[in-house]
Amino acid sequence: MELTDLGLYKRIKRGNELAFDVLFKKYYAPLCRFAVMFTRDNDNAEEVVQSFFVKLWQQRKKLKINSSVKSYLYTSVRNTALNYIKKEKTGSIYEKNYEVDKKEPETINWENEDFNKIYKKAVEQLPDRTKQVFILSKNEGLSYNEIAEYLQITAKTVENNMGIAFKKLREFLMPYKHLVYE
Repeated sequence: MELTDLGLYKRIKRGNELAFDVLFKKYYAPLCRFAVMFTRDNDNAEEVVQSFFVKLWQQRKKLKINSSVKSYLYTSVRNTALNYIKKEKTGSIYEKNYEVDKKEPETINWENEDFNKIYKKAVEQLPDRTKQVFILSKNEGLSYNEIAEYLQITAKTVENNMGIAFKKLREFLMPYKHLVYE
């Protein structure tokens, strides 16, 4: 017996992972093709659709679909794609304005214990995703492409997060520059 989209939606709302998996498999590829019309890039379209489905699952109990489930999915993916594009444009502007912030200082005195405590505190204050990307890059030694694959995001998103991390760390550490540079 094949469930209708509405039947799947009702089961998802109750936390049925199998129903979510069925809906995901049914609509993932078509929604990715649809999202490409907005993002103009397959990787970004997949990121949009994946983030939408994550949000759908997280907010399933609050979800109220007033039209058809299919219509809801396409409208939501469109809105998610438009928000993604808006963020990307902001990120591109940010990146151009703060190109210098992507470069890590090379003369840091890593032996200074006071600096290490302050540095760890600064890293802890980074936004969650930015902190995760930064730690994978700096502590684990992963490349941007490896991080992107591991986190299932684009390399561009990794690059933007690293730029944000360097900028925020630089701002936080500026008052302690006497401890930082030899």
